[in-house]
Amino acid sequence: MLIYEGDTIESIYYLVSGYVKVSNISDSGVQQTIIIYKAGDTFPLVGFLSGGGVARYFYECLTVIEIKSRPQAEFQKLIKGNLELGEELIAYTYNTSLQFMERIETLSASSARAKVISLLRYLSNKTGDEQGNKIVLGVPLTSREIAEMCGLTRETASLHLVKLRSEGVLSGRRYLSIDKQKLSQLSRSH
Repeated sequence: MLIYEGDTIESIYYLVSGYVKVSNISDSGVQQTIIIYKAGDTFPLVGFLSGGGVARYFYECLTVIEIKSRPQAEFQKLIKGNLELGEELIAYTYNTSLQFMERIETLSASSARAKVISLLRYLSNKTGDEQGNKIVLGVPLTSREIAEMCGLTRETASLHLVKLRSEGVLSGRRYLSIDKQKLSQLSRSH
């Protein structure tokens, strides 16, 4: 665990390599993944930009990571008066907002199948490595983690993952391999 919800934000981190999961705990005690950060992402900007100075989420390593950190006060000095860096920060926060919208789309999908397909599309875009006509996800995932990211029970998510395997959309175990063309076709139909 890198940062706990409620921690004072003392540094801003730049992810050089690896993946970090951002999550919270629901009132019922269930962990909910909000977003996944990959190399090139900076965090925790939400707490920093809101001026609250407190982390709103948990930040947990999904893989081995390399990060660079900069004390919050130093980061503020760096961006103050630097128009180019300010514009980069605006563009970055815009792209992060689009990812949040994608996650909302997954959670608000009308059916369990549509939720799983939407999540696979998000994970392909965020963590996927194209290998021919396949996309191999860069993060190891269990059916429980997929269920949690979709807001489904493990049993329901597992059922749809089995169906997607039988349709040739998915293969692999912890590091899923996804057929790009088949996922694209399914995404258009849902």
